[in-house]
Amino acid sequence: MLASGCSPEALNTAAYGIFPQEQTNFKEQNYAAADYLIQQARTFIGRGDLLIAQPLSDANQPGMSSTISKMIPEQIGIRLSQLGYRMDLSGVATGPDTNYLKPSITHGEKPDFVLSGTYLRRRIEMDVSLRIIDIKAGRVVASYDYIMPLNRETAELSKPQPKIVRMDSE
Repeated sequence: MLASGCSPEALNTAAYGIFPQEQTNFKEQNYAAADYLIQQARTFIGRGDLLIAQPLSDANQPGMSSTISKMIPEQIGIRLSQLGYRMDLSGVATGPDTNYLKPSITHGEKPDFVLSGTYLRRRIEMDVSLRIIDIKAGRVVASYDYIMPLNRETAELSKPQPKIVRMDSE
């Protein structure tokens, strides 16, 4: 039963943008991406191999960085670490709380595989393309593409952060 003066249209406030959009569960999506990637790569990657995570590249502005460019590979790396793989997340750590994930790396050890990819912001969604590359062989051993809704939270996290570049004049 409707209260007097309330129409069904008035009760559908979500359609009018009164309530914020549902938040994206980045962790859930990125952990699922990690599980999918390692299913493909496990015949190539051993538990002793070292994987290094690199920030994702913005397809629209490749030279720019954003929070999401580090957050996605960091979360995927955390999941791979939980699964027992050695991950170097130093290039994508978004917070100081990742010390527990640092693998024991011997001096001068080079990574065997790299986790990288790109993202592309569209009008209402963001395309994410991930890959794991065997550095020595120069080949892709796993790839995964997925779409995230480009809601307010995702748009803010993917906004390019300006860089200050010093130019020497001669």
